[in-house]
Amino acid sequence: MPRRMDDVRPGVPMSQTPSWPLRCGAVLLTAQLVLACGGGEPKPPPPTDLTPPTTRATPAGGDFTTAVVVTLACDDGGGSGCAATYYTLDGSTPGTGSTQYREPFTLGSTTTVRFYSVDAAGNAEAPGTATLTLVGAADTEPPSTVANPASGAFSSPRSVALTCDDGAGSGCAATHYTLDGSVPTQASPRYTAPLSIATSTTLRFFSVDRVGNVEAVRQARYVVDTEAPQVAATPRGSTFTGTRAVTLACDDGEGSGCAAIHYTNNGAIPSLDSSVYEEPLVLTATTRVRFIAVDWVGNVSEVVSELYTRETSGEDRVAPTTTATPAGGVYWSAQSVVLGCADDAEGSGCAGTYYTVDGSAPTTSSIRYTGPITVASSTTLRFFSMDIAGNVEPVKSEQYTMDTVPPVTTATPVGGVYQDAVTVTLVCNDGGSGCAATRYTLDGSAPVSSALLYERPITITRNTMLRFASTDAAGNVEQAKQESYVLPDLDRTASEQIQAVRNAANGPVNLIINGARITFIKDAVGNAVNDAAGFFLQAERTGPAVFVPVDPATLSPVPRVGDRVRVTVNAKSVVNGQTRASLSGFNVLSSGHSVSELLQDVSDVDVTIGGTQPEYESEYISITGTIGAPGFSAAGLGHLQAPLTTVGVPAGSVAAAVLRLRVVEPLRDSLALTSGCSLTVTSPLWIFMSGTRMTPTIQPTVWTASQATVHSCPAPRVINAWATTRNTVMVRFGRPLDAASLVANGSQFSIPGLSVTQAQLQSRTEVALTTSNQTPRQQYTVTVATTVRDARGVALDPSATQTSFPGYVQTARLRLSEVAPAVPQNRDLVELVVLASGSVQGATLTDGNTVLATLPDVQVSTGDIIVIHLNPDRVTLGWDAPASETTSRAEYPRSQYAANHDTAWDFQGGTTGIFPGNRVLRIRDTFGTTQDALAVIETNDAFANYPTMLQSLQAEGQWWPADCSGVPCDYPDAWDVSVDWTQAFGTPGLATSLGRNGQGDTDSASDWSVSMSSFGYANPLP
Repeated sequence: MPRRMDDVRPGVPMSQTPSWPLRCGAVLLTAQLVLACGGGEPKPPPPTDLTPPTTRATPAGGDFTTAVVVTLACDDGGGSGCAATYYTLDGSTPGTGSTQYREPFTLGSTTTVRFYSVDAAGNAEAPGTATLTLVGAADTEPPSTVANPASGAFSSPRSVALTCDDGAGSGCAATHYTLDGSVPTQASPRYTAPLSIATSTTLRFFSVDRVGNVEAVRQARYVVDTEAPQVAATPRGSTFTGTRAVTLACDDGEGSGCAAIHYTNNGAIPSLDSSVYEEPLVLTATTRVRFIAVDWVGNVSEVVSELYTRETSGEDRVAPTTTATPAGGVYWSAQSVVLGCADDAEGSGCAGTYYTVDGSAPTTSSIRYTGPITVASSTTLRFFSMDIAGNVEPVKSEQYTMDTVPPVTTATPVGGVYQDAVTVTLVCNDGGSGCAATRYTLDGSAPVSSALLYERPITITRNTMLRFASTDAAGNVEQAKQESYVLPDLDRTASEQIQAVRNAANGPVNLIINGARITFIKDAVGNAVNDAAGFFLQAERTGPAVFVPVDPATLSPVPRVGDRVRVTVNAKSVVNGQTRASLSGFNVLSSGHSVSELLQDVSDVDVTIGGTQPEYESEYISITGTIGAPGFSAAGLGHLQAPLTTVGVPAGSVAAAVLRLRVVEPLRDSLALTSGCSLTVTSPLWIFMSGTRMTPTIQPTVWTASQATVHSCPAPRVINAWATTRNTVMVRFGRPLDAASLVANGSQFSIPGLSVTQAQLQSRTEVALTTSNQTPRQQYTVTVATTVRDARGVALDPSATQTSFPGYVQTARLRLSEVAPAVPQNRDLVELVVLASGSVQGATLTDGNTVLATLPDVQVSTGDIIVIHLNPDRVTLGWDAPASETTSRAEYPRSQYAANHDTAWDFQGGTTGIFPGNRVLRIRDTFGTTQDALAVIETNDAFANYPTMLQSLQAEGQWWPADCSGVPCDYPDAWDVSVDWTQAFGTPGLATSLGRNGQGDTDSASDWSVSMSSFGYANPLP
C-alpha cells in the first residue's frame, strides 16, 4: 500500500502513531546486533518525542555601533536531539531550503534574523526573530598586522609572531601568509601560531576583519646567516718591484652582507679591534698581510694570510719625464706655465719637480713646483723631476719671449688717382715674433679678424677705400691703415659693355668687354647646341651677364673662375632665349679674384620676371627652394628638371609654372633629390625658350655636385606595391634607397600569407621581392622594417611602412583603336583592342595628367574590343547602361541600352570628356606603364605645354620619331609629327571618328585618320 508521508513543516507536530519505517528505524537505533524488524524477542518501543526544539539567538537583538557576531543555539531538552537550524537574513520565513546554520556569522548592517530548528524526530519549532540594528558608521577600515621581530639579518633561526589589530572595527577574523615570496590570498595558510624561520625567507602576510575588510599585503625579509663571509686579496701574495697596491675584497654570498675587513701588516693575528680596511694597501717593502672579514650578524671569517716580497734586483732605474705647457715661444701677454711630471707604468712614481726662472741650473735645493708659474716677461725656464726611487731626469729648458710690438704693413702702390685697374700688394714686417696674417676690406669697414685674408695682390677696379691690418705670431694686432684709390668705375664700364652686347642685333658685331670676371665654367652636356660648353662673364653683382659658348680648352691661357678678362665679341646670338657672345679675342688681365661678391641671393624674389628677356638671365645667383611634385622629368638630352618653389615664387603662383630646377642626370641620383627636398643652388641662371613660346622656362641648373647644398629631404615612405609575377612583388618608396641598408634575404619585408625569400634594389626607388606563390586577387599587406634607409641615411618613416596589393593576375595588353571626341555633352567614346588576354583591372585612360577612366576587374581575351563611354548619360532611360559590363559583353544588351555594343565590352569612365586642342591620350596598365598612346593636334593650335607632353611620350618610346632632327620637338615640328584630328570635330556626334588604319601600329601619325566610325568592330583599312 502507499507510504504515508509525515508533515515536518515548522510548527506542525508529528503523528501520534509512527509509521512502519520510522518504527523500524527506531528499533534499529536501539537494537544491538539484532535485526530491527526480524526475529528475536520483542522489545518495548522507546518513548515517543513529540516536542519541538527551541532555538536562542545571541545576542537576541538590540542596537550596536560595530559589526556583531550572531550565534544560534538549539536545545531539544530530553527529546530526540537537534537535527538542524535554518535561518534567513532578509526577513523572509525560513524553511529547509534556507541557509543552514553551521557557525557564528557577522552582521555589519541592520538585519532581521529569522530562524528555527528541527529535531531528530522531525519536530519543527515555530520561527523565531531577532532584529539587530547597527547604529553609527559601519566598519570600513581594514585591520593592521605587524611581524615581530621585524625584517632583519640574524645569525640563528627566529620565531616570528604576526599580530593583528582592528582598532575600533569589527575585529580581526584571520591572518594569512606565505613564506615563498608569493602574494598571499585568503586561500593561503592561516596564521595560528608563531612561525619558525630557519633559512633566509620572504614572509608576506595580511589580515581580514570580521566584516571582510582586507588589509594590503605586507612583507618582511628575514636573512638567517649562519655562514662566515669569504675574504681575498688582489693580487695574491707574490714578488714585486717598486711599490705594490693590494686590494682586499669581501663576499658574503646570500648572507647579511659584509660589514668590515680588519687587517694587520706587522705579522700579528687580526681581530675585530685591528685596523679597518678602507682603501688599497700600498706596500713599499716585503710585508705579510693578514686579514679577516665580519658580516652584519657577526659571523667572522677565517684568517687569510698573503706574503708580498719586494724584489730589489728589478728596481726602478728610469728617470721621470717633465713637460711644460704651453711650450716656449713668442707671446704678447703673460703665460701661466704648468709643469707635468710622468713616470712610466713600472716606475716608482714622481717625487718632486724643481725649477729656476733665471737661466741657472736647478737642483733639489731650487724652487719646488707646486702650481702654475706665471711668466710675464722674456724668461728662460729650466726644470727637472725626480722619482721615488731617486732617479733624476736631465734638466730641460723652455724659452718664453714676450713680444708686445705689433707688425707694420705697407700697401704698394699707395692710394691715389689712377686711370686703369690697380693691383695692390700688401707687405707685412715684424721684427719680433713674425707676421701671422693680414686682413683687409674694400668697403671702408674695419679689417677685423673675420675680414678678407690677404693671400695675393688685390685688383681694384673702382673708387675704393682699402683698409688693412696685420697680426704677428705673438698675437699683436696692428692699428688699421687705409689707402684711397680713385679711378673710373671699371666694373660699371664692363657692365655697360656686356649690356651693349646683349642689346646688339643678332649677327656679326665688333664689341669689347674689358674687365669682366669669369663666374662659372661649364662643360658640354647633352645637346652640343642647347647645352654648349662655355663660361659666364659678369662685372657687377646686379648684372648684367652673358654666356660665351666656347670650349675652354681651345683658349690660351685656359680660362679659370675668378679671371678678370678682356674679350673681343665678334657675334651675338640668342639660342633658346639665352643671349650668347662669340669671341675673336681673349686676354686674361688678372687672376684669382673672388666671385662671391657677385653672388646674388634671389630666393625671396620672383626670378621669372622680365618676359622674353628674364632679368637674372646668366647672372651668378644663389637660390634656395623646395622641389615640388611630381618630381623630375626629362629636360633635354642628359638633363632632368623638376618644379622648384621658393619664397619669391611660391607654389600655386603663376610664376611657379615656369621655374624649374635643372640637373645633369646623374646628379639627381648622387644627390638623392626627390620631391620635397630643400636645397640651395649656386649657379649662373640658365633659361630655355624655343619655338613660338613667349615665356621662357627659368632653370637654375646644377652641373656639378658642389653647386648644390641639400638641406633636408622627407623621410622615405612606402608608396605602393604590386605583383609583377606570381612570385614577384615590387615595392615602391618615395625616396632613393641606400642599397647597403637592404638585407638580401628579404627579412625586412613581411607579408602575412606569403614567405619573402629575397629583396633586391630594382631601381633607385623600387625593391623587388621574391615570394612564395600568390593567390590571384587575394589582398596582401606588406610591412617594411624601419631599418631600410634612403640614400641620405634617413630611416623609413614609421607612419608609412605598409601598403596593400592584390595577388598577381595576368595583365591584358591593350591598344588604342578609335576615338570619337566630338559627341554632344562630352559623351565621347574611346575604343581599345585587346592584344593579349588578361585582366584590365586598374588600367587607366588619361588625357595628359587627367584620368578619364579606370577600368574594372574584367578578364578579357585576345581580339576582344572595349568601348569606354565618357561622361555616361545618367538621365535618359535606355541609353547608357547603369554600370560597366563585368560578366559578359552582352551583360547590358543593346536592345535595352542603345549606347552599348553587343560585340564589345562597354566600360564607363568618369564625368570628363575629351576636349579639342593638342593632347596626348594614353592607356596605362595597372602598374602605370604606358601600353599605347596617341599624340593629336589641331591646326595652328600652339598650346604651350604640348611640346613637353610630346617629348615625354617620345622619351617613353611610345611615339615616333623620337625627336625632331636631333632636338626635342617643338613648334612647328610638333605639328608635323602629330595626328591632325581637326576634322574629327567637324560634325558633332558618332558619324565620324579618329580611327586606326587597320591593325597596323608604327607609333606614328601615319597609323591614324579621320573616317566613318566603327565602334565595336575591328578597324577597317582606309
